[in-house]
Amino acid sequence: MTNIVDRDISERFDIDDIRKIRDNNASRHVNMSASEIVEEIKNSTDELINQYGFRRPVSCSQVRGM
Repeated sequence: MTNIVDRDISERFDIDDIRKIRDNNASRHVNMSASEIVEEIKNSTDELINQYGFRRPVSCSQVRGM
């Protein structure tokens, strides 16, 4: 299993780069269950949120409970 690294993505981030990322994700996810894929995406999202200092969006159910 290979991962896309920064050197595989061009500085201009064009359609070819998006294809590389999609192909990479598809090859990684082919042997995973749906719940494993969702968990991986959530973990990756958490890493990005922490790295860039974003706040996690609030869901409608969280707002209703306030």
